[in-house]
Amino acid sequence: MSTLLSVVCPAFEEAGGLPHFHAELLAVVDHLGPEFAVEVIYVDDGSRDNTLAVLRELAAADPRVRYLSLSRNFGHQAALTAGLEHASGDIVVTMDSDMQHPPAVIPRLIAEWKAGADVVITVRDDDPSVKFSKRFCSWAFYKAMRAVSGTEVRPSAADFRLMTRPAVVALVRLKESHRFVRGLVQWLGFPCREVPFAPGQRFAGRSKYTLRKQLRLGLDGMFSFSRLPLRLPVALGALFALLGAACLSAGVFGIGGAPWFVLAAIQLVGAATLASLGVVGEYVGRIYEEVKRRPGYLLKETGNITSHTCAEVPDRVARPAPRRAA
Repeated sequence: MSTLLSVVCPAFEEAGGLPHFHAELLAVVDHLGPEFAVEVIYVDDGSRDNTLAVLRELAAADPRVRYLSLSRNFGHQAALTAGLEHASGDIVVTMDSDMQHPPAVIPRLIAEWKAGADVVITVRDDDPSVKFSKRFCSWAFYKAMRAVSGTEVRPSAADFRLMTRPAVVALVRLKESHRFVRGLVQWLGFPCREVPFAPGQRFAGRSKYTLRKQLRLGLDGMFSFSRLPLRLPVALGALFALLGAACLSAGVFGIGGAPWFVLAAIQLVGAATLASLGVVGEYVGRIYEEVKRRPGYLLKETGNITSHTCAEVPDRVARPAPRRAA
């Protein structure tokens, strides 16, 4: 029996580039041979252009193409989750549909799976065309994540990855509202390998991944995997206790300018108190979002989708035996 490969591709306002991406993707998967059957799941993340119309045409022309259309823009991580929950494959590849994740890398992911990995992540090569500020912010974020959380998230890792069915089932069981999929995949602990790749160029349009969305994703990752921000106020309290003692000593001994020291200390303590309340409020807000237990996304329309949940699809084939070096 052949291995079913699911390719999950979120799309947000990609009508201009989807036909080109789809042709490139089919050119790759059609050459995988009879060993693999293929389904392609596109997830329209509430696009306002003709993305949904393009997906309808692709699904009508090819029964291997399935699509989900979300009722509004729920975000990239929610769209990924929707695709994973509806994928039937023995192995599942997730990738963006804007050509920045080259389909030609898929055979390399499959090779690592055959060698024994349950998760194969991709790591972007340095791209000089990306602004220095964006590269620096990305580097700083992953450094901070590594320092404050117990979850190792590989710098320059992308949401372009391969996962086996057991890994996918485990991932979709994690139901938190604020999802940072890269961190969740690493948290699972399945055997993982890396594949470097050179990002491709967008075929049409411009990136919809704004600075605001990047910041939101970064905060989701930080607050989902670390309690360190909650502990920082304790350190700030100790620091300002020392500062208060220094100001008191300055006043007792009549050191010149002591009133200004006191005023500055009051302002700093007030700022630290408000910042600490803000951190606590961020966690409380996330708890509030979780206890409401709203779904991460809502479907407006589907095409060629079999009604099932991810956990209902059994394993059908065993992984091919790893090839030993001669």
